Amino acid sequence: MKKRLVVIFVLLMVVTGLFAQQAGQFSVGSRLGPSFGFNNSGDFVDLLKLTLIAEDPFLANMISISNERLTNFNFVLYGAYTIIDNLSLQAELNFMINQGYKIETTMLGLSLGSTKITYSSLDIPILLKYTFVNNPALFGILAGPHISIPLGKAKISGFGMSEKFNIENFATFGLTAGIFGGYQIGPGRILADLRFVFDFNALEEKEEVITIEFMKRRALSLTAGYEISF
Repeated sequence: MKKRLVVIFVLLMVVTGLFAQQAGQFSVGSRLGPSFGFNNSGDFVDLLKLTLIAEDPFLANMISISNERLTNFNFVLYGAYTIIDNLSLQAELNFMINQGYKIETTMLGLSLGSTKITYSSLDIPILLKYTFVNNPALFGILAGPHISIPLGKAKISGFGMSEKFNIENFATFGLTAGIFGGYQIGPGRILADLRFVFDFNALEEKEEVITIEFMKRRALSLTAGYEISF
């Protein structure tokens, strides 16, 4: 087993050396694609259940409330600088449009309707990227912290109504990690990026004197685009 691990390590180092991404290299690019949210609704669903119980405890026992994920759209602009061979620092402007979740209400198996809660944000991740293979194919891993700034108000819609409400937070903070790959075409390369976005704190709404945590993101993002290095 030890010999196999040594052989694998040596082969990996050889391949990395053959396809090294040189120190001092700049890369710029853009990507777009969907995110598949696993958003935690926090206090919101619990508050809805308590409201139903307070109005009619008997009816509340027959009503089921579930939280379903929504797909949102991402548009990313980024730049990267190779610090040392194969290790880069990448900064991004990631516009995440209409991310959120849907609350489905049913009674005795019959749907009573659904409510969507959505908002848009500008995510700014600062990522370390390590490239195992660089030319003509590209493959590597990335990870780093992010700050997510809400763009405007959140929106709640359903049951024939639509309303916007203020978000108390200036931003949420978290980690972004994933893998990337691509292939050389023309002066640059096409690429794809699969990553997981994890927020530490939740978005908050204030109802009179009560602060409600209504969303904490756990999202899987898949984007594709084109980049040029120089």
